[in-house]
Amino acid sequence: MNGLGDRLRNRIDVYAKVEILNELKEKDWEYQKIKTIWSEIIPTSGQVKTSEDSSTYSEVSHKLTIRANSIKNLTNDMYFMYDGKLRFDINFFQPNYKFRDSIEILCTLVIDNDCDLLGV
Repeated sequence: MNGLGDRLRNRIDVYAKVEILNELKEKDWEYQKIKTIWSEIIPTSGQVKTSEDSSTYSEVSHKLTIRANSIKNLTNDMYFMYDGKLRFDINFFQPNYKFRDSIEILCTLVIDNDCDLLGV
């Protein structure tokens, strides 16, 4: 059986809210890349939905597995970027009960209109 290290094959960037001072010297929050980590990315479900203006879009959920110690203070307002194109917003996370040194993170894939997934 393969261990956790053999399954973490995807490098993802972790983004979190960081406190900054804006141009008026007031405290403000901004998303910034805080680190790059290894993960396993597995699609779990997907569905096609119709919006109010009758356009269709897909909503795809993924499970990301990371080492428990790779992000010290994991929160739901963080997000991940894979390959600079795919953004994964965190829905929730839980301990991995099979591999106790890891965390399972359930995410929704967010696709930007300018994103070219096929590279065409």
